[in-house]
Amino acid sequence: MRRRALSLVVFALSLSLAACAGGSKPPAQAPHPSWLTGTWQGSAWEVGAGKTQGQADLTMTFADNGTWKASTGASGTSWVVGDRVVLEGVASDGAKIRYTLKERERTDGREVWGIVEASFGAAAVSLKRIR
Repeated sequence: MRRRALSLVVFALSLSLAACAGGSKPPAQAPHPSWLTGTWQGSAWEVGAGKTQGQADLTMTFADNGTWKASTGASGTSWVVGDRVVLEGVASDGAKIRYTLKERERTDGREVWGIVEASFGAAAVSLKRIR
């Protein structure tokens, strides 16, 4: 009897844990913000470089509907979760990409920044809105 009661407790506990794990939701996506719409420009710098450091200039254009295009040939959709801008799309070589950049207000304007996978390796990216 004691063993059966213990089995029921373990079973009930495992069901409640499974319900908690299955019921978790990702953070809500906000509508595309007006501050992100426009053209952004910046650079990507290779992190962890040896003797040489890869660098690329980058321009991205965000449309009102959340779609974006980069000067590298990549394109996709974007949305905001809190202070993060999520970019999902396809690189120029056909590879699927998903990057999360952090947004912050600076004295010289708004910036989005983060670490992404570039053609030359992992890169730190910083973009500022130019129009």
